[in-house]
Amino acid sequence: MLWPDMKFLLGIVLFTQTAFGAGLKWEGTTKRIVARAEDRVVKTEFTYRNAGKAPVRIESVRGVCVCCTSAYATKKKLAPGESGTVVVRVDFEKKPLPLVKVVSVKTDDGETVALIVEVHPK
Repeated sequence: MLWPDMKFLLGIVLFTQTAFGAGLKWEGTTKRIVARAEDRVVKTEFTYRNAGKAPVRIESVRGVCVCCTSAYATKKKLAPGESGTVVVRVDFEKKPLPLVKVVSVKTDDGETVALIVEVHPK
């Protein structure tokens, strides 16, 4: 079950995902992770590929909530056909589960993609 303010945030996220970055194609933008409370931290990866005809540069990768989310791109400049990953780490120690965290990826073509990590209790 999602909280009312999370429904608003997810609405914004879904709106931004309609663009999907002109050159970048993602192998999914949502990850659902089942974790034990004693795990305290989960890590996941989102894979992308430059499907366009021009180079694409990732300008920023940011967690909406920096208190418990960190993220980075393994490759920031991609020639056509090249791939990379965004690695996301979510620290959920002292946080109630389920937990939804959003990471924003902005490219030099002005597009923004939202990556969603859902952490659910085991």
